[in-house]
Amino acid sequence: MSDALTLEAHLSKPPKEVFEALTDATALRVWLAEQAEVSLPDERYAFWGKHTPQGTEAAQQLLAVTADTLSFSWTLDAQETTVTVQLSPAEDGTVLRLRQTDLPTLDELMNPPGRRDGRHSMHTFWSLAVANLAEYLDGRPLTPKADFGPARSKEIKASYTIAAPPSEVFASLLDPATIKKWFGWEAVVEPHVGGTMAVGVDGRIFELEPNRKLVYGDDEGTVVRWELEDTQGRTHLTFVQSGYTDDELDSAAQHEAGWLAGLAELKRMHELGPGWRPPTTELPDS
Repeated sequence: MSDALTLEAHLSKPPKEVFEALTDATALRVWLAEQAEVSLPDERYAFWGKHTPQGTEAAQQLLAVTADTLSFSWTLDAQETTVTVQLSPAEDGTVLRLRQTDLPTLDELMNPPGRRDGRHSMHTFWSLAVANLAEYLDGRPLTPKADFGPARSKEIKASYTIAAPPSEVFASLLDPATIKKWFGWEAVVEPHVGGTMAVGVDGRIFELEPNRKLVYGDDEGTVVRWELEDTQGRTHLTFVQSGYTDDELDSAAQHEAGWLAGLAELKRMHELGPGWRPPTTELPDS
């Protein structure tokens, strides 16, 4: 049985530049967290704020640092976890490998016994963070960060523009093989009103207007809405998931990070073309 999450991503910049983005507080406040403090000589490495799970205050402690490795502890749900980031040079940039220990098993992730905005959210939090690290290094617009704060909305909402026509973006919302590429999970799609739709939410399609709108939901009140607007050959995409209650804000935060990570890769897939390589994630075993 494994309790470790691993994530591997290919970044376009050399290890030295990636390391600087990982250890510069100003950079961290752009791509990772609302607040950050870093002083490697003083063994200080901390980030917190509303975009950080359980981030009302700093909960990290630097453990080790070399030219290609960064390791720190992070206390979540009153339990200490260890995050290790290793950088390896590649012909076209850097391979980043992140590993975090002491996380819930896969069975626990699927049926969480407690809150979902701490250790249970790491697989979605880091997927979004690494996607934004890649965008930051490339000088591209970042995907909005998830809100883990206590005053967050009950809705998940994101709106941004993809440099691809609506017909192409819409097609990538309905093809299961393509969905797995940008979302990372197996999908089931019957592309007609009343058909099964299992992408993030398992339910039925309520509305389907080719290249313009896709709405689906379950029997418990959860609704997922995609709306696409053509803006001179580009797609302005609006995503909304509703149906969370006041006592489900921790679940909303976890799922928001997951959706935003997927949306980041959806955008990168369309805009980077053959040069796009999604990160690979290995969840803890059962």
